[in-house]
Formats: sequence, structure tokens, C-alpha cells
Amino acid sequence: MNCNRSKTRQLGRATTLVHYFVLPLAPEICKEILITYKQNGEIVLEKRKGDLSFTTEQVDEKTKQICYFRLSQEDTKAFTASKKRTDAASVQMRILTVNGDAIRSDIKQISVEDVLNDEVLT
Repeated sequence: MNCNRSKTRQLGRATTLVHYFVLPLAPEICKEILITYKQNGEIVLEKRKGDLSFTTEQVDEKTKQICYFRLSQEDTKAFTASKKRTDAASVQMRILTVNGDAIRSDIKQISVEDVLNDEVLT
């Protein structure tokens, strides 16, 4: 499992964006998926299988299973801007398979970029 695709390694506060993750197995084998974002020791955001969309992508003649989801302005506003490396947010995916096996990804760091005005635009 990894989150190295596109802009998943950064997050802009009070913006909308899409985060992508490569799954190690087909979505139908995943009973549950939990993606957790944590910053400064607190869980800021969690997304579950029901929040995700799924697709496949051909890379070097291999089919990769991709899950992705949209973060809203409200979602990204919940984070604090990274002033230094230790302020970065962390993200990790955990999967429970239909067979009852629990697996996890490595924890990845995501820089959080600030905005001058974090008002939610409507």
C-alpha cells in the first residue's frame, strides 16, 4: 500500500483535493479500509471503505488497484499548517480482509500548506 501518487504528500488548508492510494489487493477482498490522518498526536480525519471510490490503472503492463476520495474544504481546514517538519500530518491505511487478516501501510508524512484566509467558500 502506498500513497505516493499525485499530490497525496501535501495538503492545502481550506481547499478541496483528492488523495489516491494504491491497494495491495482487490477492493472486494477488503472487508474494511480505514485511512487515518493524525497531526500533533491527535486524529484529525478518518475515511472508511464506504467513503472511498475505486478504479484500476495500468502501470508498466500491471494493473494496479487504486482507491481515492475527495477532501472537502472543511476536512482540510481541520489541519494545522506545518511550520516545521515535526508539524507535518501523518497518514496510514489499514485493511481488514474478508478472511479476517489485518494489514497496514507504512506511515507517510504530509506537509500542510496554509492559506491567508481559511473561510469556507460557498
